[in-house]
Amino acid sequence: MKYNITIGIAFLICLFVLLPTVHADNGKTYKVDSEKIELMNEPAKDAAVLGELEKDYKVTIFEDSYGWGKTFYNGEPAWVALNQLTEVNNDINNMEENQEVEQQDTDEQNNEAATASETSTETNKAIENGKLYRINASAVNLRSAPDKNATIITALSNGSQITIFQESYGWGQTYYNDEEVWIALYLLDEVNDSTDVEVSEETEKTDSQQKPEESEIEEAEPESDQKDEETATDAAESQEEKQVVQAEQSSEAPLAGYHFVIDPGHGGKDPGAIGSEIYEKTLTLISAKRLEQKLHNKGASVTFTRTDDTYISLGQRAVISNSTDADAFISLHYNSSKDQSARGIETFYNEASSLANFVQSSLMNHVNLIDRGAKQAGFQVLKENKHPAILIELGFISNPDEQKLVQTDSYQENATNGIVEGLEAYFN
Repeated sequence: MKYNITIGIAFLICLFVLLPTVHADNGKTYKVDSEKIELMNEPAKDAAVLGELEKDYKVTIFEDSYGWGKTFYNGEPAWVALNQLTEVNNDINNMEENQEVEQQDTDEQNNEAATASETSTETNKAIENGKLYRINASAVNLRSAPDKNATIITALSNGSQITIFQESYGWGQTYYNDEEVWIALYLLDEVNDSTDVEVSEETEKTDSQQKPEESEIEEAEPESDQKDEETATDAAESQEEKQVVQAEQSSEAPLAGYHFVIDPGHGGKDPGAIGSEIYEKTLTLISAKRLEQKLHNKGASVTFTRTDDTYISLGQRAVISNSTDADAFISLHYNSSKDQSARGIETFYNEASSLANFVQSSLMNHVNLIDRGAKQAGFQVLKENKHPAILIELGFISNPDEQKLVQTDSYQENATNGIVEGLEAYFN
């Protein structure tokens, strides 16, 4: 008898240990049943509480483990008790595909082009017809993969022109001798003047085959916090060249020669705040794309931390920014609160208080929302950023009225105008 009991206990222990954790690759949407439930940092009752969700709040679960569901809260993993949730059959993720911010007639062509260039099921940004760029460094390597340690195929000299067909985390994909190759985007300038972009295949080939000495090569390092290996003299010369470009172009456009990193908050498995009509991650990408168009129209160049529904960690967002020579980093978010009456716009900074105040003040001149001010905060994307960095909360989607407002074309137009004019005032 004692032997049988021992065998039984051993079987139950094995069953418990070997019982697989269930992963929901695309996530399942649940609704909160209880009046209030807690988000924990681990799947245990006595774990630290990260936050709370109220009744009828919708949450996406990506993993089931012994009665607990894994989701994300402020970009970090969080766990909720599944017995306090009910699965929602009509997948809320489909909502994103139907969300559209209405565009004015004058913007339709630009938005159609942007839509055509997106591939939402991939982590990359595909560019249907390619974009033409010019090398802005002494020499830049073409590599076999979007990685600073990948094999060097050849190198391009300063002034060479190249067509980029796909972008991925600070790298651009093109072709050399019919083979796919990659190049660091921050060492390129987009060629906008159509009269200046007609380059024959023969000319491009000739430029591509001019391979300089390895000591002249400058590389982006998107996976490291260190700058590319260049001497102090090279860095000074690079900064001087940038200042010359800015001075020469200042009469043409107010932000000519400036470079900005735009960070659409959340993405992929991290939906951010979940409104009754839309995810935060969807709205931030809508705002980011409109902001990019306006900055380009003012003469600036832009790097995105993400261009589609992709999960990018907070640390990687800072790394992407630090791999560029950006003049500022702008992270876009939409707010949420347990108090549904909460409203307004606020801009956070770690050190760039002046930049935050300029942008916040300009936003208040363009939108009719409560001014929550510019505030200091220790957010990771701000603290780990070597460039002036701000994080803007563009309204509360937990507030039913404000959620409807921020989805309108007029709000998106006015808010992005406010950001751009704030940047103009700060840099000029």
